[in-house]
Amino acid sequence: MKIRRCHELGCICFLWCYDIVKYVVFKSLLESRGIDPLVFLFLDMITVPGFIVGSARLINSLSGQVMAWPKVLFWGGIVLLNALLPYLYAALAGGPQFDSIAWMVFWTLILLMLANLIRTIRAGLIAEKQ
Repeated sequence: MKIRRCHELGCICFLWCYDIVKYVVFKSLLESRGIDPLVFLFLDMITVPGFIVGSARLINSLSGQVMAWPKVLFWGGIVLLNALLPYLYAALAGGPQFDSIAWMVFWTLILLMLANLIRTIRAGLIAEKQ
């Protein structure tokens, strides 16, 4: 399976629509937590292309197009940053409104993404040795 540019564009458009729906549905909740919904939407939308392109590079590297591990690490970092930036803003802007369960979910997401990145790098290193 290879993710092509046309697939990336479709995913970007889909996630932008999803972001808008998320904005409409959760606007009042974000405001009640002290988070500016427009800033969250802006951060959520500008991080979509980096997230999709980085994810596509990582998936393609797992499915045959092997990349050197520094490139895998770079794209993994891009994916991680783009996935977490809007939620990091929400955590910081929400301040005391951001309760312990939300922090647990936030750090769980970070750990899962880091574990996936490490697994991707290990798979690339094993593929290079063979």
